[in-house]
Amino acid sequence: MERLIGKRPPICVAVSKLYEPDESWTGKQAWWFDLPIQRVAQLASEDYYLVGEWGRDGFVVLRVPNQFLLENQETFDTKYGGHIRLHLAAYDENWLVDERVSNGLDFSKFELKQD
Repeated sequence: MERLIGKRPPICVAVSKLYEPDESWTGKQAWWFDLPIQRVAQLASEDYYLVGEWGRDGFVVLRVPNQFLLENQETFDTKYGGHIRLHLAAYDENWLVDERVSNGLDFSKFELKQD
């Protein structure tokens, strides 16, 4: 995984617990992130770090370029108070796909793998 020692800490970070199917809007395991569109736009050259709880001691971490979020803004659910609302799948068949909308985007290419 990317090391941040000696580097500037990320400016944009969002975290989510792991939602089980009975508490998830999608009815499946998912992470839920709300990203303020204004912040994404103001920091367009930065990355948004999405951190999802995974098991007892682990996390899934994604580094998503804000430019990607802006370029695909029309694809996302944005009807809630100026936020991009993502429900990323946390199960193998649809791993890290935004299931909030039909034909949601795949975010798996942004996952930072552990060493």
